[in-house]
Amino acid sequence: MEHRKYFCVVVMTVLMTALFPPSFVKASENVPKLPQFYLNGKSVELTVQDISGLGTRPLRMLIHRNHKARGEEWIRVHALGAREGDDLRVEFAAPVPGMRVTLYKILRVENGLRYLSMPASVYFKEPGEKSFQEKIEPFREEFFIIIFEMTNSPVEKDVNVRYFEDRVRNLVIGSYKTNWRLSKLKLKLRDFADDQMKDFYERDAQTLIDRLINPSRIFLVRIWKARKS
Repeated sequence: MEHRKYFCVVVMTVLMTALFPPSFVKASENVPKLPQFYLNGKSVELTVQDISGLGTRPLRMLIHRNHKARGEEWIRVHALGAREGDDLRVEFAAPVPGMRVTLYKILRVENGLRYLSMPASVYFKEPGEKSFQEKIEPFREEFFIIIFEMTNSPVEKDVNVRYFEDRVRNLVIGSYKTNWRLSKLKLKLRDFADDQMKDFYERDAQTLIDRLINPSRIFLVRIWKARKS
């Protein structure tokens, strides 16, 4: 009986080593995890955002292209319902040293305008956690784009981060555009804090992604407006 038990342990060890070698386990530990969201001090679970419709095809194709190039689940899309006045906290962690975590926010207000901002960009010299907190203001919809990059230097920043750090921005997304195949996702932008900028300009979402420095994961979290109880 003891020999049989020992044999089973050996077999399971061999199988686990074959299926999950040390290099795989170590690599998976280095992958950033989904940030933890809190509402009014309580931990909440995010749901997976449905992007199967025709209207979300440009986003779906963007995700598909990057998954094909970089690996499955490289971009993950989630959702959370929240109410105006809720205290929202987002905790994000860097599993390895040398990682920069940047949080972008798209706020769609009641009149339909969308404002793009960068509330946080943190470099982690060592593995650790940071958080972003806000009280949810009147809104129609809100998105958080959380990007993890292996920059290995606090001064190494991608073009997008440097753009927001350069000076105060009042960046408005006038509209989203696509092509006739619905395979491209483009943004029409204008910085209303820049007196020299009179017109909207266009940026391809893929171009913004390609500007990142050794990105390891992108999380897109949609905050939808929940009804008051």
